[in-house]
Amino acid sequence: MTQIARIRAFICAEFAPDIAPQDLPADMDLIQSGVIDSLGVLKLVAFLEDECGVAIAPEELDAELYRSLEAIAALLASKTEVAA
Repeated sequence: MTQIARIRAFICAEFAPDIAPQDLPADMDLIQSGVIDSLGVLKLVAFLEDECGVAIAPEELDAELYRSLEAIAALLASKTEVAA
């Protein structure tokens, strides 16, 4: 399972159990749609730190960075680039 697939599965299991992971579009606005709220962002950040092995800095707690799977993937890609 890819990293994004694990994140997609986590989001569905924790915040949108009525959506099957394969039915969650990568560009869906998770905040505007009500899937994730501010507390959900914090839970998602904890998951990313644990599961993806990244450290999220305080300035990266902006909800805009977690608005969609595409945005989350971009954040993780930037973290990978920095680490490389």
